[in-house]
Amino acid sequence: MRLSSKDLPLDLIPDPFLILLPDGTIFDVNTICADLIGIARDSLAGRPFGDIELFKPITAEVEDALRTERERKDVVFFHDRHFEVLILPFQTMGGERLIRIVLKDISNSIDLEKELLRRNKELIIINTLSSAFITAENVDAAIEELLKKILLITDFSSGWLLFKEDSTFSLKTSSGISERLKKAISEGALSQLCSDLIKIRDPLYFLEAHDVSKYETIRKEGISLLTAVPLTYNTKLMGLLFLASQRKGEKGLDFDAVALLSLVGNHVSLIIDKIKLFHETERLSITDSLTGLYNTRYFYRQLDVEIARANRYGHSFSLILFDIDNFKFLNDTYGHQAGDDVLHELAGILKTISRETDIVVRYGGEEFIIILPNTSEHETVNLADRIRVMVEKTPFLVDRSGGVTITLSGGVASYPQNAADASSLLYAADSALYAAKAAGKNMIICSKAQAHEKDIR
Repeated sequence: MRLSSKDLPLDLIPDPFLILLPDGTIFDVNTICADLIGIARDSLAGRPFGDIELFKPITAEVEDALRTERERKDVVFFHDRHFEVLILPFQTMGGERLIRIVLKDISNSIDLEKELLRRNKELIIINTLSSAFITAENVDAAIEELLKKILLITDFSSGWLLFKEDSTFSLKTSSGISERLKKAISEGALSQLCSDLIKIRDPLYFLEAHDVSKYETIRKEGISLLTAVPLTYNTKLMGLLFLASQRKGEKGLDFDAVALLSLVGNHVSLIIDKIKLFHETERLSITDSLTGLYNTRYFYRQLDVEIARANRYGHSFSLILFDIDNFKFLNDTYGHQAGDDVLHELAGILKTISRETDIVVRYGGEEFIIILPNTSEHETVNLADRIRVMVEKTPFLVDRSGGVTITLSGGVASYPQNAADASSLLYAADSALYAAKAAGKNMIICSKAQAHEKDIR
């Protein structure tokens, strides 16, 4: 006895459902399935299965199930929904071999899975970028490692990071670019491009080959695609992240790539803000708040570094310990605010006349100390006296009525000539300063030496 569609209450089945005959034509469908396909139920019977748009992607699986009588499973996407397709061969009581096809809507599960994958990917990106800051030994290393992680995540071949400082952009780190381009960026070759980009105020910019060709500096690098990501935190623009590709035929960014770069940009902005905060905290921890010079904490650390370097390479270095003469009288006469003003102005003179490699420190109260790496006693004495003379000739403004003059006494000690370790070196410089004070002030004396009045005054 042949099966009749009237014998099958298919509408009791809650999912889209149909039955195929052995030749692949449709025997019957339920109403839900007909509505999904968009064809009247009565019009579907007898139609070839493969003619229906919904089922074209699984035609091969159905034919294989008919041939082998084995169950098959697949997933199709139709009308913005995902369906799991169960292909189930069966045999009727009359011996007919048919195919049941059940479609289960798994859109929510797929969406959930995609969301979980997206969030997992975001978490991996955030953890990867954060590790650059956590594991780096210092701020510069953190920024350099951060760019490497960005290139790894985004699959770009090169890039560079610019920090905004006032109205200019400075190169902080780069990877995968030539020394020529690095030098050009450092000299401001992309300043106009940066200015143009930030005026647009978009969260992401990308320049394809025809745009890149307008900029000779970038074109010579062979860059085919350049992406710029503004780094903004709390509405403040902190810099620009440039990512480049040299692959020929590189096309623009798709939606997923844009989303990825937006995520990277947001998190990098947060990390850079933390790096800057960390850097500022570190700077404050080694800086004297009144004068802006290094403090004793930094001094003792660097003194050990210089001793280790001198021992390793056989170099010598020197110290100058200065003290303002009669500073108590200045405070008593003009007030402590005036004394602070003198200390601040003197700090500026010390920084101006010292070399870039020298380490200028407020040692405490009215005392200042300078570490002069790889500097002989004679050179140190000459520098100390130039400072002494400049200070003596400089009027220090302490009130509205005018300025006062101050003088300095100084003691010079050199390592290893005058001492064998840090403590004895400081003692030698302090003893020389005491001798200068005792000899009449406003002079420089070397450790274990007489006042160099003939040479330096």
